[in-house]
Amino acid sequence: MTLSKQLMVLIATLLLLVFLGTFLISVHNTRDYLEKQLESHAQDAATSLGLSISPYLAERDLATITSMTDVIFDRGFYRSIRIEDMQGKPLVDRVLPVQLEGVPEWFIDALPLTTPEGTAALMDGWVQRGQVLVRSHPGYAYRQLWQNIAGMLRWFLVSAAIALLIGVLLLKRVLRPLKSVEGQADAICNREFPILEPLPRTPDIRRIVEAMNRMSAKVRQMLDELERLAAGFRRQAYQHPVTGLANKRFFMDLLVNQIDSTEEFSHGLLCLVQLKDFKRYNDERGYSAGDALLEAAARELEKVSKQWPRSQLAHLAGADFALLVEECADDQVAPLAEQLVAALAGLYASGKLDNPDVGHVGIGWFDGRQSASELLAEADMALRSAQRQGANGWHFSRLDATEVVRVRGAAEWREFIGEAVERDRIRLQYQPVVACGDRQLLHQEVLVRIPQDLENPDHSRLLTAGLFMPQVESLGMAVDIDKAVISRLLRQLRDSADEQTRYAVNLSLQSISTDGFVEWLSGQLAEHRDHAPRLIFELPEYGVVSFIDRVTALLELLAGYGAKLSIDHFGRSFSSLAYLRSLKVDYLKIDGSFMRSIEENSDNQFFVQALAEIAHGLEIVVIAEAVETESVWKILPSLHVDGAQGYFIGRPE
Repeated sequence: MTLSKQLMVLIATLLLLVFLGTFLISVHNTRDYLEKQLESHAQDAATSLGLSISPYLAERDLATITSMTDVIFDRGFYRSIRIEDMQGKPLVDRVLPVQLEGVPEWFIDALPLTTPEGTAALMDGWVQRGQVLVRSHPGYAYRQLWQNIAGMLRWFLVSAAIALLIGVLLLKRVLRPLKSVEGQADAICNREFPILEPLPRTPDIRRIVEAMNRMSAKVRQMLDELERLAAGFRRQAYQHPVTGLANKRFFMDLLVNQIDSTEEFSHGLLCLVQLKDFKRYNDERGYSAGDALLEAAARELEKVSKQWPRSQLAHLAGADFALLVEECADDQVAPLAEQLVAALAGLYASGKLDNPDVGHVGIGWFDGRQSASELLAEADMALRSAQRQGANGWHFSRLDATEVVRVRGAAEWREFIGEAVERDRIRLQYQPVVACGDRQLLHQEVLVRIPQDLENPDHSRLLTAGLFMPQVESLGMAVDIDKAVISRLLRQLRDSADEQTRYAVNLSLQSISTDGFVEWLSGQLAEHRDHAPRLIFELPEYGVVSFIDRVTALLELLAGYGAKLSIDHFGRSFSSLAYLRSLKVDYLKIDGSFMRSIEENSDNQFFVQALAEIAHGLEIVVIAEAVETESVWKILPSLHVDGAQGYFIGRPE
């Protein structure tokens, strides 16, 4: 029961108790008063009649005595009048039956009135000859008592109704700030921190509102400080102090993680960019000019990087930069190289350099076979070859591709993927995500596969998403794949006896930015409303930041059906952590690059723990990706990570 209802019940109870007390006292006093009136009335009548008929009694004039008695009795105010001699023999006896009109029988039974008897002696000189006995009729008293009580009850009901109405209005006004406080508390739980204004006038409630405002501000301040601490540490540990780009340490962890993640990275390019004669430039113009040149070069290269969504730019050291571009097709190598060279030439055009020979670009091809060191060596050899070619040169080095990733043209890929969707050849595998500590299953991540031989899918090798998804996205077919995966998963949930397990589905950024997809998804969730709360949709971090409006709309849709949203590969970008407050996502998956040898890396430990604390303050579940060893698994609980996923936990099946 709400506080307002409890107060209203209390007020109504108090009013009822006051009324009952007043009512009982009033009834008692009124009845006593009426009984005394009846007694006085009877006695006065007896005395008056006795004095009137005494002379006639001595003369034995019964006719006159009877006439005088009847005159009084016929008025109807008396229940009985009896005149008797000294032996008790009645001389005159008149009795009027008690008949009450307009008074309920139950009322008479509940409140009986006594009618005392009035007496008077009949004298003959100094000798008593008889007596007069008179009882008043109670009818008028009962009628008066009934009218008084009924009037009192009506007045109480009317006044109580008015008092309750006024009480309700006053309580609503007085307690209105408490409703706002309740909303403020809910807002804090929803990662919002409002301040209530204006303050209420009631002192007690005003203090409550002030305390809630202080708490809201304090929680906001704590999260702000923690976010600033984490962001500052991230800048110090993972960003180059001059350019603000990812440093060599961060880039190498990312490169190793990506090369080991065949689900996501099957082939791509590693570009090494080096400014020419940077040491001489520093010596001649000073370190401030050198830093300005590096900053300008970083900004130019960033413009190129932003044109490739799945890319990571880093400042390795000195005049050396690196750009990793995932899933780059063969025909895109030359345009990328020319963009990088044009970015270098832009430094000369800006007037920062006197020599048009600004630098060189070496590009190595990753085909799924090399290690991180081998890929770096290949790109470095390409850089040396570019330096031998002349001013602003670039060189591309590539080994033979494996059989699995054999070269396919765009038309062949389109036909292959379209046929797989049309013939329902999409296959789903699942990788467990478990809670740290007890290894309780949190959910299964859905991984999409396509048989290499569509004619014989049951006996064909399955292609991982890392092999075909880049082509799917470049051909604009990601919506078709996502719809096929979601539809197939919902059918399996409908036909499965398991009604508890949750499933995480990756969504392409191309899908959520395509008109009509969200409406289609809404229709699917509405059709399978019972299974919708078991779905978790995952988006990569860079996509969440880039499409914040569409992600917000998607969140509102999912919340309406009880589905959840997760941010995947969190930590790759250096965007602000503040956007987590407004998005209200449910899960946060920390990128696997932070998990590589985290038990030996105190900086990664600090960042992961700080990130977990921020997420928990926003009621977000934190999950570690790419947990491949027992040593990494054992350290996660101490970092306040909630769950883990990786080959140590379980392989896709």
